[in-house]
Amino acid sequence: MVELAPLASSPEVTAADPVRAEARRPAALPDQVARWMVPIVPALAAFLIALYGVGRRQLWRDEIATWAASTKSLEGLRGLVEVTDAVIAPYYLLMHGWIAVFGESEASLRMPSVLAVALTASLAAVIGRKLFDPTTGLLAGLLVAVMPTISRYAQETRPYALAAAAVALATLLLLRATERPTWLRWLAYALVVAAAGLLHMVALLLLPAHLVYVLSLRQKKVIVRWFLGATAGVIPVLPLAWKGSEQAQQVSWIPEATWESTGNEIVRVTGSVTVSALIVGLALLGAATLGRRGALLGTWAVAPFYVLLLISPVAALLIHRYVLFTLPAWCLLAVVAVTRHVQPAPDTATSPATGAATAPWRRRVVPAMLVLLCAAFALPTHVENRGNVVPGEPDLRGAVAVLATDATVGDALGIHAAYASRLQDGVNYYLRRTAGPRLDTVFTAWPGGVPTYAQTCRNGECLSSAKRLWLISGPTQVDLHPSLKPQLAGFEQARVVQLTGVTVSLWLPTGRV
Repeated sequence: MVELAPLASSPEVTAADPVRAEARRPAALPDQVARWMVPIVPALAAFLIALYGVGRRQLWRDEIATWAASTKSLEGLRGLVEVTDAVIAPYYLLMHGWIAVFGESEASLRMPSVLAVALTASLAAVIGRKLFDPTTGLLAGLLVAVMPTISRYAQETRPYALAAAAVALATLLLLRATERPTWLRWLAYALVVAAAGLLHMVALLLLPAHLVYVLSLRQKKVIVRWFLGATAGVIPVLPLAWKGSEQAQQVSWIPEATWESTGNEIVRVTGSVTVSALIVGLALLGAATLGRRGALLGTWAVAPFYVLLLISPVAALLIHRYVLFTLPAWCLLAVVAVTRHVQPAPDTATSPATGAATAPWRRRVVPAMLVLLCAAFALPTHVENRGNVVPGEPDLRGAVAVLATDATVGDALGIHAAYASRLQDGVNYYLRRTAGPRLDTVFTAWPGGVPTYAQTCRNGECLSSAKRLWLISGPTQVDLHPSLKPQLAGFEQARVVQLTGVTVSLWLPTGRV
């Protein structure tokens, strides 16, 4: 049986039976409270930080995709994943059930991610306590909680936060299973590995870190059972991976990774250049000086980036939100590096006893200062992340407010913008949440592209019977495709409203302008 010793002890110490017997004795109430504070305080901090302003920012394009897919019928969802987003189908299915119970407001759609982030911070704290000591675990969990990236994707209706929680849980279950390698523990590990991969396939890059750790234990039974558990966890993901390979065009926008871009993505995982300057260097120091525990956390933190760099010519997938699950490892390593290297000066005028007494104080306060410093540096990024509109995205609320105020029954709606079908879904989402009339979208078109007409408006014939036409286009109006001009020949532009990232224009029949 492998016992993970606290940081102050040798990393390879195996606990003696009397120590384990002592650990099994009922703890005093203050000790129980202190023990439960380790997972609860970071979870509460992460939850409150993520909850603040959770419904303020508008849904952006990817979140709209989640809403549109998750509100389909099960048959409609099956048809969707046949052609796109197969690798996220389990998440869409999860959100389908969530929406059925809790509704589809922005806050409700993001709440699973908020809860996942709270769980991630809690699990990071428990891992820190298990590998090192309670103080390290508590501060590492709090550091996870204040990271601007973790709260950014807590407020995102996508699977990244859930995958991060699953990876942290799988790592904790690995530590428990290597302590006492029963089949039940390995089964739990396999199930969580499968969940991580089903939530987001890139999360399976946790496995190299786990392999490094079990090999370092040099126990044949542990290695064999880990291999069986990891294989059992990967197998359910393989059908999604196969189907996803047929839909590779969905991620064709991600550029091929380079050494420079890989470094940039590592910085972006923390969400702030200043915070990254504090965290990354300390984390690498910790990985180099902590033995097998440093190898586990260091491989967890770094390996996913460089594996994605290696496979980038074949499958470009390196983008910071896909590797959000590495953030707990970065935070744990940074806190441990500070804790381990805070020692009293050996040649001070104080006595050895005095120096020994000051060490615990330093080992708590200095890492706590790191957490507070990162929180302070991250504050502007937190504020920016809670803006009304994601940078580069259209102000859908503003556009729909114009329609809700001025549109009337019988008006038609056209979409002429990049990602036109997704913009249409976003307009429909916000129209459903207003008291304004429900407008039929008669056509969608990319700028300069051939329009796609609704089934009820073949070749644009319904435009001739429309009282008025509302046209939603990109931030700057561009020429319409020639095939649209005959249908709009009887209209003249009467009004233009320019908003962030979007233009709303009203077209009236000729002679009524």
